Amino acid sequence: METKTEVLALNAKLQIKKNALRKMLKEKGVLKKGGVNEYSKYSYFTEAQYKELFTELFSEVGLELKFTELEYITFDAGKSNGRMPKLMFTLMDIDTGYGEETVITGEGLDTGDKAGYKAYTGALKYYLANTFMVATGDDPEKDTPTAKTGEKKATPKQIEFLRAKYQGENFEKLLKANNLEKLE
Repeated sequence: METKTEVLALNAKLQIKKNALRKMLKEKGVLKKGGVNEYSKYSYFTEAQYKELFTELFSEVGLELKFTELEYITFDAGKSNGRMPKLMFTLMDIDTGYGEETVITGEGLDTGDKAGYKAYTGALKYYLANTFMVATGDDPEKDTPTAKTGEKKATPKQIEFLRAKYQGENFEKLLKANNLEKLE
């Protein structure tokens, strides 16, 4: 069993590696998003991009990441299936074997069978983005994401849905509330 001094020394080595990785990320600058959500018209940094990036960075600094599922909740979200896994991520220094644990809950909705995958991916991306301060230009405080072009455009399905839900005076109020002359 390690003494408190030994644990502090091991933790310090891990923190040095984490900071080295953050410095490498900072040198890369704002990372280009490689995915586009065609339905909601926004771009995003994909799971594949995260995995490729962190496989490279972890191997350079000597870190390893694993996760353990602590809990898996399923729920009905109307027409969608909902999943919420609670995951414990363990970031390890491969030179010392010392690690630190972080618990993250992911959430995913899907009308098919992908809700669990979305929840796992969300938890992983959240952990990596916040632990290492990944700069992708995202602003979670924005009300809605914007497309690559920076324009906010409704998809044909969204327009059809809004036209069915809002009619007459309510339709005019919808346009006015969003500073629009027309939905298209």
